[in-house]
Amino acid sequence: MSIHFRPLFTVDVAHGYYRGPCTDIDFVVPTLAGGRLLMRNRDGRLHVLYEARDDGAPIDTLAGAILLFGLQVVNPHFANFTQPPVAEGRLPLFANRTQPRALDAPVGAAFAASLQRVQPVLAGRPLSLRWHDGARLVAEQILAAGQNEAFFTTRDWPSGVYTLTEDDGGAPRQTTMVVAPELAGRGLWGVLAVSVDATFYGAPAAFTINLAARREQLKYYVVARNYGANEFSQLVVNDAGSGEQGRPAVQFDAVARGNFAADDIPADLLGDGAARIVLFQSRGAVDRRAGGYRKLQLSRNGEVLVQHLPQAGSDRGQARFIVHLSKP
Repeated sequence: MSIHFRPLFTVDVAHGYYRGPCTDIDFVVPTLAGGRLLMRNRDGRLHVLYEARDDGAPIDTLAGAILLFGLQVVNPHFANFTQPPVAEGRLPLFANRTQPRALDAPVGAAFAASLQRVQPVLAGRPLSLRWHDGARLVAEQILAAGQNEAFFTTRDWPSGVYTLTEDDGGAPRQTTMVVAPELAGRGLWGVLAVSVDATFYGAPAAFTINLAARREQLKYYVVARNYGANEFSQLVVNDAGSGEQGRPAVQFDAVARGNFAADDIPADLLGDGAARIVLFQSRGAVDRRAGGYRKLQLSRNGEVLVQHLPQAGSDRGQARFIVHLSKP
């Protein structure tokens, strides 16, 4: 019998910063038992294939199993242009729990230790601590008055996604935990959990992890010397590249030096009393964008003084720039 491998599912990453595919994340594949799978990570896409008989049927099915993959950021500037998908300090977990062929919105999760210490947030006692794997109750402890921690041995639990529920009789509190010894401790950015549906065999699924670009105000601090009050007041920043790039125009407002916000660069650090200083800032937050916003221009009375104002590249944490103007 010849050996055939057929596609089971693929996973891509799309990012609003690139307005398309993103190769800044690698898939970390743990050792998998059973299923006769072959996995390849090529050009930012994860390919998962299964070994099939001549008629296409799987030799060993994994229908109903959950496959875990680590998400490892390979671009050191990734955080500069990526909107965090979950709360700080949590791992984004992407899973297809609602619909078998689509990933849900990410939820914050954490890796469970082999001996997991739990210090509950809820104060009521008695307090029930319950671990579920989505189908069954895995473990439970009851804390009585005066007890403020519990320990759970997870080393023998199957790898997967678990829900830890605190229940003191009021509104329960839930925490998503991931048991995956091969992935924990590797400094991963996130986790992907794919529940294998029987329909994937013969009709492979195509998943996409969608990430949003970080949003921020564009700020240009213009420091002008030898400009009279009238000609200085004629300075404007406008967006002449929106049509070319097929995007909404960015609107800018002028902020006088005396009206800077507390987190702006102090005017005294930008220039002395002889300099005229104004801040041009975008009217609202805009998405970080690979290649930037073309043809953001500084003009005076219809004359373009700066054809392309500087843009924040991926290596910059903030989109704040100082523009110097000077006349003889």
